[in-house]
Amino acid sequence: MFNRTSLKVNIFFLLSLLGLFLAFGSAALAQTYPAKPISLLMPWPAGGLTDLVTRALCEPASKTLGQPILVLNKPGGATSIALVQLMQSPSDGYTLGYITGSGIMMPHLQNLPYDVNRDFASIIRFIEFSTLGVVVKADAPWKTMKDLIEYARANPGKVKYTSPAVGNPNHIAMESLAKEVGVKWVHVPSKSGAEIITALLGGHLDFAATSPEWKPHVLAGKMRLLATLGQKRSGTFLDTPTLIDLGYKTYAPSFGGLIGPKGLPQPIGDKLHKTFKEAMNDPNFQKTCLQFDVDPSYNSPEGLAKDIRDLSALYGKFVQEYGLKKE
Repeated sequence: MFNRTSLKVNIFFLLSLLGLFLAFGSAALAQTYPAKPISLLMPWPAGGLTDLVTRALCEPASKTLGQPILVLNKPGGATSIALVQLMQSPSDGYTLGYITGSGIMMPHLQNLPYDVNRDFASIIRFIEFSTLGVVVKADAPWKTMKDLIEYARANPGKVKYTSPAVGNPNHIAMESLAKEVGVKWVHVPSKSGAEIITALLGGHLDFAATSPEWKPHVLAGKMRLLATLGQKRSGTFLDTPTLIDLGYKTYAPSFGGLIGPKGLPQPIGDKLHKTFKEAMNDPNFQKTCLQFDVDPSYNSPEGLAKDIRDLSALYGKFVQEYGLKKE
């Protein structure tokens, strides 16, 4: 006779064994990982601000994990080249990536194979950029942001500026500001912070909107900082107003986070998150952030995923408002 009670007991027993097996398997996976070096795909050139800050985070994390984290520079495509490679990498924890505003914006501008909300596993947000700024050469005729805007309004299409790439937060902020104040200036995208500095100091462009690679040149009197693009003032340049301080609505939200390919095993993701979170307390990481006016800024995997969703939605709205079309 079919014994339902015995069947229920057996099913419960098997499910219990399966649960124990999965629990022990997850614990074993976390304990043995990593068994070899980890690659981190950096979408910006070597020696730039983001590259150096990320390397400063990876150094203490490598010591904790017992394996080197190799930062591999894969610049190009406004960070999309590195993200495509990451998406196509195995979900085993041995290939990680860096995500920021540019990579989130690019799918709105080009037909790319990745979806930032679907194809990656968030690990940690570790920095924010509150000191993105608008800079000119020290001998430029514009002493204030108002001067620059008034000149651009009187000379439509004459003012040329640069930012790190098409679709990066600086570029979006400048085009948003142009729409807000009724001016037309020309964007000439650059490939790196070093290229931006060279072009501006060489007089090839009128101004730059970028991360604070300009800081030493401003402090040395070779450049003038007209405004910063964050929601709050820079701790180093407290006398410099934000665009919001000047009465404009524009600002440039920007952060940096670490991600893996979709399907990253939870035990590995948890271990990486814990390791990088602890590495944020490293004195050299803190020092490097201070050197470049980058804010150490933590958010959890769930928090980073929300940051990415929110910024993608904001950029999608921007593209729609401006009538931009995918290439």
